[in-house]
Amino acid sequence: MIPNDHFIRALNDLRRLVSLQSVSARGDNLVECAQAVRDLLDGAGFQTEICDGEIGPYVVGEIGAGPLTVMIYNHYDVQPEDPVALWHSPPFELTERDGRWYGRGVADDKGEFVSRLAGWRLFREQHPGPLPFRLIWLVDGEEEIGSPSLEEFLKRRFPGERVDVCWWEYGEIDSSGRPIILCGFKGVMAVELRCRIAKADLHSSLGAVFDNPLWRLAAATASLRDRSGRVLIDGFYDAVRAPAQAESDLASNPPFSFDSLVQATGGQRVLQGIDDRNFYQAMNFAPCMNVNGFSGGYAGEGAKTVLPAAGFVKIDFRLVPDQDPQHVVRLLRAHLDRHGFDDIELVVHDANVKPVRSSTEHWFIRDAKELLQKHFGQAPIVQPSSPASGTSHPFVEQLGADIVGIGLTHHGAMLHAPNENIIVAQFIAMTECSAALFQRLAQRAGEKGDPDARIAGEPEIGVTP
Repeated sequence: MIPNDHFIRALNDLRRLVSLQSVSARGDNLVECAQAVRDLLDGAGFQTEICDGEIGPYVVGEIGAGPLTVMIYNHYDVQPEDPVALWHSPPFELTERDGRWYGRGVADDKGEFVSRLAGWRLFREQHPGPLPFRLIWLVDGEEEIGSPSLEEFLKRRFPGERVDVCWWEYGEIDSSGRPIILCGFKGVMAVELRCRIAKADLHSSLGAVFDNPLWRLAAATASLRDRSGRVLIDGFYDAVRAPAQAESDLASNPPFSFDSLVQATGGQRVLQGIDDRNFYQAMNFAPCMNVNGFSGGYAGEGAKTVLPAAGFVKIDFRLVPDQDPQHVVRLLRAHLDRHGFDDIELVVHDANVKPVRSSTEHWFIRDAKELLQKHFGQAPIVQPSSPASGTSHPFVEQLGADIVGIGLTHHGAMLHAPNENIIVAQFIAMTECSAALFQRLAQRAGEKGDPDARIAGEPEIGVTP
């Protein structure tokens, strides 16, 4: 267990951060929250600065020097609290119930940040000397709105910088309490198809003369994939990188059953060809297309016989290495034109988040597996890729970093929803594990700068020799 004074300090830090309503979608309290984060890093011994972003400031903390450079990435901005009526306690007041802390941002991502900071303080209390590796802590204020200025900020603030590993903003814990180490993230491309056939809705009798925009959108959408979910756009799969053997082996042994996924989600129609033998490989390695919503015409009660003037459909594509979302946009436009849908307008909402996947055999992952098992009491799951996405590619492309996600976001955390929460015992375990990870990094840096060396150092923090 962490000492009580460390726990109380961490609790107060988290309470203070949750109280700051740093909603980037509204631009609320971003400067105030950035300053609060800077104050915390200042107090923990970092050299800090606040740097302008497009919407919210970035906070940078730096300390140490040595053969390893490690970056920690977190964010202090949060999702809007709506709908407030569904919260069981005020969203911006940290509240404890039944062994959990509730509040907006308590998991995503303020609790992740505070658990690591508490672990850092615990490590430095026992190891106060010069840090033998370089640590850069970057805290983003725009993550929940897609980090629009992140790439340019990294170019401007860290020109020529090389980073050995980036400890990503979050990791997961499954429903049984097993930690999940994330080694990658899918990319995403979000678009909208629009079709207009008249200046206003027409009488439906004119459907004998004029085409229907909703039918055209439905036909265009149906042309994009088959019943198995395979995308039918020419060239879509050309850049897909086959998983390494170690990655494929991990995905061949799912940490949960297909039946449990079906029961947890209530999903009723499985894609053709997906079963209990390959569903987890698809989640990790397969790109996919999703129809997010159709709109247009009359959707009220009863009947209204109109030929809609216009409509739209929103679609996203989850991409895998080495697909480029900008290139997929061009392929999509060419597909629509080639299939007679050149009148359909293509609006791109997001084509900037590229997929990344780090080696599952990276030394940091080896260390994390060992330490997570010690502090959580269960062997962690190494997941080659999250099925979700994150703006991690600039750290790979510009800084040369491997991305590894380790954290405390459990599968019932209600991210982006009312009653967001973390489990207090898991916060404590992650604090202890973070302290041990910092100690392990210091040990590795002392092994003549060879991070891949198998080390046998001093007893870890919180572990009795």
